[in-house]
Amino acid sequence: MTSSLETSNRRLVPDRRARPTPLWGTLRMRGRRCGFRREGERRNSYVDRLSIRVVLLSLSIVILSFLDAGFTLLHLELGGWEVNPLMRLALVSGIPFFLTVKICLTGVGVVFLAAHQNFRLSWVALRCVAAVYLWLLAYHIYLYGAGPP
Repeated sequence: MTSSLETSNRRLVPDRRARPTPLWGTLRMRGRRCGFRREGERRNSYVDRLSIRVVLLSLSIVILSFLDAGFTLLHLELGGWEVNPLMRLALVSGIPFFLTVKICLTGVGVVFLAAHQNFRLSWVALRCVAAVYLWLLAYHIYLYGAGPP
């Protein structure tokens, strides 16, 4: 015979901690797990929510991508040319297609890297992408200040 205490302690829903969080669990924006209790659990694992630093870095990269696209179009109007062969091919199809491809490729890449926030390579890649976009923005400003080619 079971007592009422034993019955009240039984879970109606299986314990979610019994299995690790899947990759897509991070992108659902649900759940409470945003960290780990033990240091050894942190590496190469997924959590329910992205950290604030990953969200801010990801948003910065997307904003820098928008700025890069705008400066690229400005330079094209001034007689410049697109160095990236993939983006050059997208430009042949028109400006709306170019902007869509540019932002979507950057966005998908950033989402993928952000979902892997606890993987060392992903965190390094996010910082490198941000650094490259900052360098590109500085180069665009230099070219704009230098005048027409």
